[in-house]
Amino acid sequence: EGKQVYLRHTLTPETYDSTIVKNGTFRFALGETSPGVSLLVLKASSDDLFPITLPVATEKGTVKVSLGELVFTSGTALNDKLQDFLLAVDRFSDEMGKKGENQEKIRKDFSSLLESSILQNRDNEVGVYIFRNYGSRFTPEQKSDIMDRAGEWFIKRIEETNN
Repeated sequence: EGKQVYLRHTLTPETYDSTIVKNGTFRFALGETSPGVSLLVLKASSDDLFPITLPVATEKGTVKVSLGELVFTSGTALNDKLQDFLLAVDRFSDEMGKKGENQEKIRKDFSSLLESSILQNRDNEVGVYIFRNYGSRFTPEQKSDIMDRAGEWFIKRIEETNN
């Protein structure tokens, strides 16, 4: 309650909008922007060095944000897909920690998880978000292969977000 919430670009420090939490809710007015993935940043104070940050799909509809023991979004199709991906990453991390796998196996398996998640979401902004934000985990050859398999729409969106 009373905390500042920001909606930011995922790869730059650009802030799209900000507001204050009132009665446990907040609202951003984004106009006619196309769906995408942004960062929701909740600061306890203006000088908070460790704000709560989570990706959120910005699309028409009411997005529910839960900030408790678990931090997640839901309520729209893209947010549900984004949460599925983020939960898969959490599960992967937990499983690898328990198994004590070597770094190379973890790196290879994580790359496979990312690739399959991108291809499952090749027709929406979640796939674009994963590719843009986790792409450093791929070789140039892997990136090219993923883009080829993802198709025209995906390639066009990646090219648009590079400009």
